[in-house]
Amino acid sequence: MNIKKILTKYSILLFIYLTLTRFIEPYGLKLYYSLHSQPDITLETVSAIRSIFVTITYLLNLILAILIITDSKQKNVLDWLIVIITIFSAETGIVLFAVWQIYKELNKKFESQYSSQNSGI
Repeated sequence: MNIKKILTKYSILLFIYLTLTRFIEPYGLKLYYSLHSQPDITLETVSAIRSIFVTITYLLNLILAILIITDSKQKNVLDWLIVIITIFSAETGIVLFAVWQIYKELNKKFESQYSSQNSGI
């Protein structure tokens, strides 16, 4: 993957993730208040709604972790560590994966350029 493709793909995924997790929960509760006949919300209902949002967030984290696994080429220890971080914190995992992939791409370009310069000597 080239750097532009990595940045574009994971920026879009991060934007979608943040939109879903940060804006859906408050608007979901607002929708519940507007659709429910009695606006008095019990503690059980609040905990049920919050557990649904936590489950959705966890599933999104798993989907993002699977995408990172498929995009990871070498699957070394650091890539697996990033996958584990993504399961618990998708924002951190996505940023770390994008930075790691960009570093690997730039390192490959530098090594190929350096080896071509040394072979001409």
